Amino acid sequence: MSTRLRRATKGSAIAALVLLLVGVAAYASSYDELARLMNPEENNLADLHSGESAQIEISGGSQIAALRLINESSTENPQVRLVGVDGEEEGREPNLLDTKWISEDGGRIYEAVRIYEPGLTGTFTIHNDAEQRLIVVDNAELQSKLLAEPLLLLMMISCCGGLSATLAAIILFFLQLRNRSETEQKVSGLVVDGQVMTTNELYRMQRGGAKEEPVDSAVADPFVDRESKTTRQEEIPDSKEESADSAKIDSDSVEWRSWDEG
Repeated sequence: MSTRLRRATKGSAIAALVLLLVGVAAYASSYDELARLMNPEENNLADLHSGESAQIEISGGSQIAALRLINESSTENPQVRLVGVDGEEEGREPNLLDTKWISEDGGRIYEAVRIYEPGLTGTFTIHNDAEQRLIVVDNAELQSKLLAEPLLLLMMISCCGGLSATLAAIILFFLQLRNRSETEQKVSGLVVDGQVMTTNELYRMQRGGAKEEPVDSAVADPFVDRESKTTRQEEIPDSKEESADSAKIDSDSVEWRSWDEG
């Protein structure tokens, strides 16, 4: 289990790294095309100055955004009117998810002041009632153009796949840590201060820490006879020496008695 988790974590991390690198490379290669597509001054349905109006064709899947420069915009009073055969369309205020648009040279940033959701179909007239410039774009059309670019599509797929693989690697890493912790808890009874416990220590631990009582061996010591023989061999020379000394003393006594008696 631990080996499989380690391999899966390593594989996910490598896959995430490769995918993110591919995404960065694709983004660098497609940056110029992305900047061109995201430039509202070039890709728009209408570019209106103060008091101007224009007719635009809207299909059912279009999402129309009315843009102004970010320092000139006002969502409370957008001063934009979209009029169709059924009258003026209400639209909605933009939110944080609505895209900001940047000019190709990066010097101007546009944000939406009014959004018209998909569902409108036909010819409409849009009016710019403010003194500032108004640019009208179709967000749905932009998305279609982005998906038609191979490098941009590769960038999006690689980035999404890389983020998913990164998340998987993080989850697997924490699972691996958890599995390692459980394994250490299982073997914690076998290791004390970094040393493996002996069989006797494990036996005493299983018996509740009771010390092992010494047991008299029922088997005779194999070295008893050898020690007895050695002892007897040491005793025999001593007996011979004592007999020799005794005989010498007796001989000396006889000689002395003979000399004394004349």
